[in-house]
Amino acid sequence: MRTQLFVALRSVVPAVVLCVGCASIDAFSANPRTACAGDAVTVTWAAVGDVTIGSEPAVADIGPKASAGSQKFVVERDTRFTLKASRLFSCTRTEADVVVAPPVREYGGVAACSTAERAIALTVPLGERQVSSALKVSSVTNGNPRQIVLAKGSVRATIPAGGRSAAFDREPVAGTWTLRADLAAGESCDDALRAVASRLTFRVGVGCGE
Repeated sequence: MRTQLFVALRSVVPAVVLCVGCASIDAFSANPRTACAGDAVTVTWAAVGDVTIGSEPAVADIGPKASAGSQKFVVERDTRFTLKASRLFSCTRTEADVVVAPPVREYGGVAACSTAERAIALTVPLGERQVSSALKVSSVTNGNPRQIVLAKGSVRATIPAGGRSAAFDREPVAGTWTLRADLAAGESCDDALRAVASRLTFRVGVGCGE
């Protein structure tokens, strides 16, 4: 009877399998995320296991790599980089996308309002992780339902709601952009932020080269 009970108990206890030394991915990125055709994109990774870097479409020098590293790959069009790590009976995969010279890209974010300055404002820094240094502005459009003052470096333009400006043409897209929208007479910060859904945005048409 005791033997039968022991067997019955064993039959209902689930087996627990611990995966020691399984494949894992600690980090994977491809920068800049927006580039020009012919740009070198830096892919950085750190993983546990046998690593293979792939891409769609294929680019030169992809394939098996060290478990951690960084390498530049030249892209000619939109490219999806993949990282596959395998070890023992486990395998894991992730990906990172690079967009090549899109005709229009929108930037922006959550704005802040100052009652002292009577304005809502936003600063948008675009560094090498976001855009290639080769990208140039071909047009700028105000994506907000009210007039904004857009500035970058020494260039400054007042753009009506939904309007466009050529003031930044051929300027590098990379850099720090600032957006400001003044409050109307008697308008509160809450009302102003509600009117723009708490966000300020601008759209940049881009090109490459000189």
